[in-house]
Amino acid sequence: MKEAPVVVGADLSAPSSVALEWAVEDAIRRERPLRIVHAIDLAKYLTGPPAAKAFAAPVIVESAYEVAVEGLADALAWVRGRRRHPAATAHVVSGTPVAVLRDEGRDAVEIVVGHRRRNEVADLLFGSVALALAAETKTPVVVAKRATACPHDDVVVFLEPRPAPDALLSYAFRTASAHGVRLRVLRDGSAAGSPLDGWRRLHPGVRVHEQHCDEDARSALLSASVAARLLVVESRRPWRLARLIRRSACPVAVVPAP
Repeated sequence: MKEAPVVVGADLSAPSSVALEWAVEDAIRRERPLRIVHAIDLAKYLTGPPAAKAFAAPVIVESAYEVAVEGLADALAWVRGRRRHPAATAHVVSGTPVAVLRDEGRDAVEIVVGHRRRNEVADLLFGSVALALAAETKTPVVVAKRATACPHDDVVVFLEPRPAPDALLSYAFRTASAHGVRLRVLRDGSAAGSPLDGWRRLHPGVRVHEQHCDEDARSALLSASVAARLLVVESRRPWRLARLIRRSACPVAVVPAP
């Protein structure tokens, strides 16, 4: 069976460079191949009067492909030039970033995207690739960003009072295991929540620290992010997620809700 890859969206911007760095390190830790993907949305090049489209579109599209291919070649060379690197491939695909990453990430262990600094209103009005992806895919989506503090020791997962989906706990435990760090489980203080005995048996090497948070869940997660390697949350409540992603001091993994 083909190994599930780590997929990363690369649009040659500074945020996508951060995403690439995270994806490379995570692919190495998970011992998975890396798939670098650049989406070209041809629709935006095919607007305007018919005469203008007929004249300019072919040249613009060809130039866009040339820039994308050259940029991905540089990214691939950077990955392969590292002392340790995963098996990596690069692909230029036509379509919107959300549609392309959704399709390319169907068989992936995770999809990694960069974080663009906007406010919550802009994310909800104009769309966040991460939130849109989480709504359309069953694959966890990691929003990569440079951590603002250290040490970054824990993978932190937040559990609500209702039973936690298997996908959420599976991703959290597997990530903590791959990184060789402790899993910190933040529970909503209003209920006991899901038992973890079965997951502990499946991942005996993962140290687990459970903590009930009586404060606002978002405040607890933001506080935990200061010393965390990764926050793992469900893709519920887009408004709260947009604020959490923007303000978190570490990367955030959004696991699609069932």
